[in-house]
Amino acid sequence: MKTIRFFILGSLVSIFIVSCGTTIPGGFEGLHWGAYTRVDTTVYANEFKWAWVWNDVILYDIRWKTESERVDIFSSDDLHMDVELALRLRPAPKELYYLHVEIGQDYYPEVVQQQFRSISRAVFSDYKYSEIPKKSIEIQTAILKLLRKNLEGKHIQLDAVELKHVNYPPAVKQAADFKLATEQQLEQKEFELQIAEKDAEILIIEAKGKKTAQRIIDSTLTLSYLQYRALDVQKVLAQSGNTSFYFVPIGQNGIPIIVDTGMSGKNNTPKVMEKKSKGRMSHKEYEAGMNIRE
Repeated sequence: MKTIRFFILGSLVSIFIVSCGTTIPGGFEGLHWGAYTRVDTTVYANEFKWAWVWNDVILYDIRWKTESERVDIFSSDDLHMDVELALRLRPAPKELYYLHVEIGQDYYPEVVQQQFRSISRAVFSDYKYSEIPKKSIEIQTAILKLLRKNLEGKHIQLDAVELKHVNYPPAVKQAADFKLATEQQLEQKEFELQIAEKDAEILIIEAKGKKTAQRIIDSTLTLSYLQYRALDVQKVLAQSGNTSFYFVPIGQNGIPIIVDTGMSGKNNTPKVMEKKSKGRMSHKEYEAGMNIRE
């Protein structure tokens, strides 16, 4: 019977002792608060802190956390827009006692939030709306620098400021889209112009080549060469059994005259095939004069 009583009494004592303490988890630090002694300057971390039931352990999360703010701003060219900013901060671990005594656990809304919003408006007012995307890092650095200066001695550590989003007015978005579309059209036209220039260069080169070839051919069509070619034509005509031809010995240009009797066609009028020229014939004239009817 006594054993049971001691067991029950021991269990109650154990429960009482456990309930009079607080386990401080990792990432947190605590301050002992007493009903009569108030806050102790000693900072406790990652341990079990015993305290009477009428006392307490105040916990602070000392891990880095991010607070986001949506701020309405005016750019230097008087354009109103909304921006979303984020601030990474935490309590200064070694100054936890002073932070609790001077400000308290609601340190962000008490001293940081208003400063963060005001400084952000002031910094953005120095930039045109078109400069914000290009100079976002510069803007973030400027806000963080001023915020650290204004919160010096507030027992808070500031790590970084991030510009998360800029919400431009609809008119600005439409103008930006139109500008982008126009630039793309100009690039397309420039590309088409380059292709047209290349095609024109090709045509010019081809024309020069044909002109050069024609000049070379014309320079080789001498009277002796035309007479030689006329003999070849006579040989071909002599072998033709379908049509009768008469050859007059000499024409005005030194080439025999070929007369087609036209016996194989409906028109029986003889046709004289001779090209009159002075001196040297062109290539086209020669080809026309060498027309053979079979």
